Amino acid sequence: MIKKFLVTIIFASVLYSCGENKTTEKKNEKIVAVSTITVINDIVKNIGKDKIEAYSICGVGVDPHTYHPKPSDPKLISKSDIVFINGFALEHWIEEMIKGSGGNKKEVVVTEGLTPMTDEKGYGDPDPHAWFDVKNIKTYAENIAKGLISIDPQNENYYSANLREYKLKLDSLDSWIKEQINSIPESQRVLITSHDAFRYFGRAYGLEVKGLQGISTEAKIRTEDLKNLIDYVKLKNLKSVFIETSVNPKLLEQISSETDAKIGGTLFSDSIGNEGTPEGTYIGAVKHNVNTIVNALK
Repeated sequence: MIKKFLVTIIFASVLYSCGENKTTEKKNEKIVAVSTITVINDIVKNIGKDKIEAYSICGVGVDPHTYHPKPSDPKLISKSDIVFINGFALEHWIEEMIKGSGGNKKEVVVTEGLTPMTDEKGYGDPDPHAWFDVKNIKTYAENIAKGLISIDPQNENYYSANLREYKLKLDSLDSWIKEQINSIPESQRVLITSHDAFRYFGRAYGLEVKGLQGISTEAKIRTEDLKNLIDYVKLKNLKSVFIETSVNPKLLEQISSETDAKIGGTLFSDSIGNEGTPEGTYIGAVKHNVNTIVNALK
């Protein structure tokens, strides 16, 4: 009887120990966070750090406006704990993808609380490129932190500390951009790009911005639009026009060839750079853009 009793206690202890290990293991599992674009994904990494595994649906250099989901995308979302989207009508493909993955995912719209600029061509569509005003990224980061805390409340202090640290970096970046742009002669503070991705940037930092296409690269380019932009570059005697990493450069190269404006460089618009490079972070990509713009227009 005593032997049986001891065996029962030992067996129960083993079961309890295994159960305890599973619980501990689950607590130590990283949160799987999926973002729609690399810009958001980098901010998620800065807030979540080593508590998360972060993935972006649109890879480096991929245009989210014209993105066609891959068969692997719903699988990625299905294994996620939380999904971060930009909103402002950027990801028209995401809701169906979330439904296709089984739905019921925690979904965070990182632009919540911001008022969008709208399409200046009169359609009234929201401009999704809010990330080019660095102050807006503070709202992105706050919404991301809230989302992570909502599914992992035991690490609230950790995410809050990371948020404070990241916002200080953003404040420093914002001040630096203003100093750099102010070094450009006022008459040359005009940014000509492939599409209207930089209007938030222009409003925040004092540049006139004109894109060949509208706020979406899906918009059709009319011959009249191309001619008008060529005439404008000539009228303003602009030194440079700029191509984008995620947009075909052909028409901007045509504008350059028909005017005295050179290609001033390549800007990151809907994507940041390759991981492991200085431009592979949001802050690094913005610094690259500002340095490229200033060097070309100064």
